[in-house]
Amino acid sequence: MKPLLMAALLATLPFTAVASERNDALQPTARFSVYGHGAAATPPMGWNPWNAFRTEVDQQKMLSVVDAIQRRGLQQAGYRYINIDDGWWLKRQANGEIRIRTSMFPIAEGSDGRTSLRAWTDQLHARGFKAGLYTDVGRNACSQAFDRSSPNLPVGSVAERGIGLQGFEASDLKTMFQDWGFDYLKVDACGLADFGPGSAPVLESGLDVVRPTIVRGDALHTDRDAVETQYARVGRLLAELNPDNDYVLSICPWGEAGVRDWGGRHGNLWRTSPDIEPTWESMLHNFDSASQRELYAGPGRWNDPDMLAVGLGEFDGKHLTEARTHFSLWAMLSAPLLMGFDLAKAPDALIEVLSNPEVIAVNQDAAGNQATLVQDGDGVQVLVKPLSVRGERAVLLFNRGPSVATASVDPARMKLAAGTAFSVRDLWRHEDQPQARAALRYTLQPREVVMLKVKGTPILAEGMLLSEMTARIHVAADGLPVYSTPRDPQGGTPRADAAPDGQPLRIDGHEYRHGIGVHANSRLEVHAKGEFSRFSAQVGLLEGAPRDAGEVRFRVYGDGRLLFESPAISATDAALPVDVAVSGSQVLELVAQWVASGHQAPGPALPPAVAWGEAQLR
Repeated sequence: MKPLLMAALLATLPFTAVASERNDALQPTARFSVYGHGAAATPPMGWNPWNAFRTEVDQQKMLSVVDAIQRRGLQQAGYRYINIDDGWWLKRQANGEIRIRTSMFPIAEGSDGRTSLRAWTDQLHARGFKAGLYTDVGRNACSQAFDRSSPNLPVGSVAERGIGLQGFEASDLKTMFQDWGFDYLKVDACGLADFGPGSAPVLESGLDVVRPTIVRGDALHTDRDAVETQYARVGRLLAELNPDNDYVLSICPWGEAGVRDWGGRHGNLWRTSPDIEPTWESMLHNFDSASQRELYAGPGRWNDPDMLAVGLGEFDGKHLTEARTHFSLWAMLSAPLLMGFDLAKAPDALIEVLSNPEVIAVNQDAAGNQATLVQDGDGVQVLVKPLSVRGERAVLLFNRGPSVATASVDPARMKLAAGTAFSVRDLWRHEDQPQARAALRYTLQPREVVMLKVKGTPILAEGMLLSEMTARIHVAADGLPVYSTPRDPQGGTPRADAAPDGQPLRIDGHEYRHGIGVHANSRLEVHAKGEFSRFSAQVGLLEGAPRDAGEVRFRVYGDGRLLFESPAISATDAALPVDVAVSGSQVLELVAQWVASGHQAPGPALPPAVAWGEAQLR
């Protein structure tokens, strides 16, 4: 969004309301306020039939894939969720229950005339799998909007074809999880977006008109709060219905309605992008939708750039370079690994890609850090993912361009001490390389990656940089107006080791290789868990802030108690050192509050960008 338009929008709001909203978001809560429920300590792995069969899926097709997953070692490799997608329902009955399409799932036919998928989930559980199901947060589902010629759409009256959760959240979720025994739920959002006045499904099928609360591609006219409220209700109900906490909630509004910011408060994973297609361009787009969101992911909460396209189109058995690259990128993102093709017909080479234990181990690493994009230019990207063993990092060098390219990464980017030796292992070749002390350099063919695990001496002799423990950071407030998006060149998103716009962290002429870049009016929660005694950083406004941008005051809280407060700092000031005792603190909160420059207007269109340079706990 253009700065003048942003300023005009802000100007339509009473300043007191704007200031109050910002100040509320900056108040310490003494909580690490992520969802905290469910069984997604590591990214879920499994299989979803949508990209293989769409609504033409049936029980026998799914069982043939389940057989293949077991027979070919994929279950042992970690793939355990077998998820039903759209198309399983026949209609909603007068008593509110959903009748299952038994022509698709004959196992659901009950002797009492009712239908149930309990026998299906029991069968999967007996074979060591978990069972997943699909629904929509609105009244109708995506197939009713986009697969209108399918023979497997809900039937009956308009009311009977309303098979989504809306109005039936409590009863449907109880049926799915307590009565039928499911473990995973994907909740789509077409019912909130695609049944507005004049829409094709309304005109062609006579379905009820629903005012869209999601206007695709239009953040200004999307009712972000309404969408979040509906998903929050689903998340609360699932936590109440599952006292054993053994479930996964997948939120699926395709990156719309600001879900990138609130998904981690209400579910275990959230789509950051439109549906993936089996093309290189689509894969890159979906990767890009999550690649700069490392401060939002961690155990129990994952960015989801959609299912794997491995096995389809430009990632099939004739495109093994692309398949390995795609799989590597999802592993580095800590993205869910959900296969999506007919594995009963998969060539051995693709099974080898999908079952690579060393790459899967990177995705499933217990620390839960998403890789940070540490280099991005000339068609080459480098990602570094700190692992749970001290001094271990996964490193990916990626040539996304059409020509041969050289990629390199130095020890500082890998957060290893300069001049010390470190080990290097190639995770696709399954071989150790000679020890190194300096930058690693590789020649990459188009679309090729080199994926490594390195182990050496961490850059800090004691403690940890905040940017190597991103899974323990939650962005409680990012400082941006709700109208801004990660694609907004005037905005950006909170980043590790970079400014929100991707530039280096520079304060008053000094560059910091490590730290957190964010806008003012932000609050970061850090899950310290009582493991550290001191926090230190160099704080200030990043270079490029206008001289009249106002001032920023930095605060550090420990379990809600103020531990440090800076004077007001302007764009012309040098970095201010912070060094504060935090012993025993479970949750630290790092607040950067924007102080307007001599008047009560909200100032420039966006708060200035600030840095917590070299932020570390020790």
